[in-house]
Amino acid sequence: MDLLIDGSLGAGTLALVALGLLFALGFEFANGFHDTANAVATVIYTHTLPPTAAVIWSGLWNFIGVLVSSGAVAFGIVNLLPADLVAGAGSGASFAMVFALLGSAILWNVGTWYLGLPASSSHTLIGSIIGVGMTHSLVAGEGLSEGVNWSKLGETMTALLVSPVIGFAAAGLLLLLARLVFRNPTLHRPASETKSPPLAVRAVLIATCTGVSFTHGSNDGQKGMGLIMLVLIALAPAAGPPARHRRGLAPGRAHPARPRCAGARRGDGRAASRPLCRHRPL
Repeated sequence: MDLLIDGSLGAGTLALVALGLLFALGFEFANGFHDTANAVATVIYTHTLPPTAAVIWSGLWNFIGVLVSSGAVAFGIVNLLPADLVAGAGSGASFAMVFALLGSAILWNVGTWYLGLPASSSHTLIGSIIGVGMTHSLVAGEGLSEGVNWSKLGETMTALLVSPVIGFAAAGLLLLLARLVFRNPTLHRPASETKSPPLAVRAVLIATCTGVSFTHGSNDGQKGMGLIMLVLIALAPAAGPPARHRRGLAPGRAHPARPRCAGARRGDGRAASRPLCRHRPL
């Protein structure tokens, strides 16, 4: 807000910031086309909740999940790009980076939604970030290998590759366990088109819908936080990049401590006649 009040940002930059934030929110809006169905499909299909109530309930718990999240995923999104590109706040490359990244991700999300394809917004966003970083590096004459934080990308890709396998195995085991524990054949039949399931089953379905929505918000919802961070870092030159990113520090890591000079004392306990060290800006 200080940047808006003291006039540090011109009207043109403010317009670009507003447009970039609108793009980031547009990506999250398009993301909802896909991911909402993941949480509410079972409660709607089984007539446990009406569609409107299911979507509102899921959205509420997504929002709560974002509020209690640590922000680690958001910093991971920012750290996928090289520091020189992110730190080049206000440059033409930063403008192009933001709008190319968000525009391509939104187009893919909307296109796959329109065609009814269950595409992953996470894969879309990460692919856009990789494309932007590698293209920037190529245009700068540095080669493709310098445009991406490969160590961070390796961690991200490992999670994207392993998570479907874990989900597949866990879902299969839980299904077998449910068939062994719950032997009532009516519980394993397809849902009725007119009747709701028993109260206990509805409670379980609502609980799973709530859990999926909450965990989705605490993880996937942070992508929007990361995008907003990228927009503000790249398009608001007066603000500059965050200190953590400039120093390459991970979220939560302590900054190097400054030496204490004021009131320094000698070994005999008396005040020193002059400072024993000088402050240097970090």
